[in-house]
Amino acid sequence: MTQAPILNYAPHPGQESLHENPATVKVLQIGRRWGKSRFALWEGIRHFVDALDTPAASTLVPPFHMWVVVPSLPQGRQTWNEILSFIPKEFVQPGGVHQDDWMVYLKGSEKRPWGLLEVKSAYDPDSLQSVGLDYLWIQEAQDVSDRAFEKLLPTIRQSDRMSYAVFEGIPPLWSEHWFRRAYLSATRGRKGWYAYHATAFDNPLLSKSDLREIEQDREILTDAAWRRMYLAEFSSEAGFFRNIDACAWGDALPAPLPGVQYVAGIDLGRRTDSSVMLIADARQRRIVSASIWEAGEDWILQRESMAYIATEWGCTRVMVDATSTGGDMFCTELENMGIPVEQYVISGSIPRDHLLNSVAISLERETVSFPPVPGLLRQLRAMQARKMPGGSWRVDHPPGEHDDYVFALALALEVCDAAHDISSSVRMRRASGRYLPTQAEAQIGSGVRSSGAQFMRDRMVERLRQRQEEIGVI
Repeated sequence: MTQAPILNYAPHPGQESLHENPATVKVLQIGRRWGKSRFALWEGIRHFVDALDTPAASTLVPPFHMWVVVPSLPQGRQTWNEILSFIPKEFVQPGGVHQDDWMVYLKGSEKRPWGLLEVKSAYDPDSLQSVGLDYLWIQEAQDVSDRAFEKLLPTIRQSDRMSYAVFEGIPPLWSEHWFRRAYLSATRGRKGWYAYHATAFDNPLLSKSDLREIEQDREILTDAAWRRMYLAEFSSEAGFFRNIDACAWGDALPAPLPGVQYVAGIDLGRRTDSSVMLIADARQRRIVSASIWEAGEDWILQRESMAYIATEWGCTRVMVDATSTGGDMFCTELENMGIPVEQYVISGSIPRDHLLNSVAISLERETVSFPPVPGLLRQLRAMQARKMPGGSWRVDHPPGEHDDYVFALALALEVCDAAHDISSSVRMRRASGRYLPTQAEAQIGSGVRSSGAQFMRDRMVERLRQRQEEIGVI
C-alpha cells in the first residue's frame, strides 16, 4: 500500500460525507462559501493516491490523467494558485510545474509511473480534445456551456480509466442547462451518480463575520439572485432579466398582417457570433418573426437575406448594431438597397447599458412580448450581473454563451412605439395565446384538397375577417 503524505486538509462534516460517498460521478449544487472547490481538489488528490496502487496498462498515456475544467482561464486563476499551494510537493515531479501551460506532472509508482494534472478552459469547446480521464472536475459548472459539456462527457467513458467526476457550482439560470439536467438525473437515482445540495450556512467553518457579510449581500442582490448564490436555489428569475415567462407567449407569424407597421432589430455577428434579425409589430411591441445566420456565414448572403426579409415585411425602420467590424459598410449597403436603416453604435458602457436596461424595464412592465423562441429565452435567462476586477458591475452572458438575440430584441424595441402608447388590444391578443394568421395563411391552409378542408378554410377566413374588425386592423 502506497503511503499517502500528511494532507493539509481537514474536511468539515459535509465535505467528509461526500468523500466517503462511493458514487463515481458527484453532482454538487452548493452555495458560495461552502468549500466545494476545496472538496473537489482533494477528491482528485485522493483518487490519485488510490491510483498509485492500481496497475495501469502500459498503453495508457498518461498513466493517470486529471482535468480541472474552468469556464475561462481568468476565472480559473484562483483554482490554479490553490492547486500549486495545496498539492503535496512530494507528488510533483522536479520541474513538473508548467505555468504557461497550466499543467503539473506528477510522480507515480511502480504500478503507475507518472500522472498529469491539467487546467483546461471551456471557453473554446473545440479545444477540449477527446481523451480518457481518471478524474474530471468541472468547476463553476453553471457557467460551462452545453457544447463544452458535450465534449467533456465522453472523457469519462473510456473503459481502462477510473472515470471519476465532480461537477460543482451554483444552479444555472435555465432549466435546460446541462448542469441542471445532470443534477436532476442524479436525484432520480441514476446508477453511480450522486446529487448533493447544500447552502453557505451549512459550512461550520464560516465565522460570524463571514455570515454577516453574506446577509448584507441581500442589500445589493435581488432576492432570487441572493438565494441562488448562497442557498443554491434554482430560479429562472435569478438573472439580470426578470419576468421573462410572463412576456413569452403565442406564436410567430409566417407573413405580415395587413395594415400593421413592422420594424426590425439586427445584431450583426462577429467571427464567433451569429447574426440575428427580429421583426416586431411596432405598435404592439411584439416580436413576430426571428431569423438567424450562423457564425461565419457569408455576409453577402446575410445582406441579401436581410434586405429581402425587411422588404417582405414592409419594415419602416430597421435598427442595426453597427459596432462590429464592417458594420457601417454593411449598413450602407442595405441603405443602397432601399432599406430604411438606422445605425446604433455600442461604444462604451452607456449605450450598451441603455439597451439592456430598456429590455429589463420592458420585461418588468410587460410592455414587450415574443414567441417562446428557445434561443431568445435561453439568452435572456443567462444574462447576469458580474462584478469586474475593478469593483464595477457589468451585465454579460456566461463564457461560451451568446447575446445576439438579446441585442436584436433591444434594437427592435428602440424603433418600436413608446411603451405608454401600446393599445389595450395587446391584452386581447395575449388572452387568445396566438397571433392571428395572415389572410394568405388562412386561405392556403395545410394544402389538403378535400371539400371538408375547403369548408374549414372558408370558416377560418371569415373568423379572421371578424377578428381583424374587432381589433381595428381593418
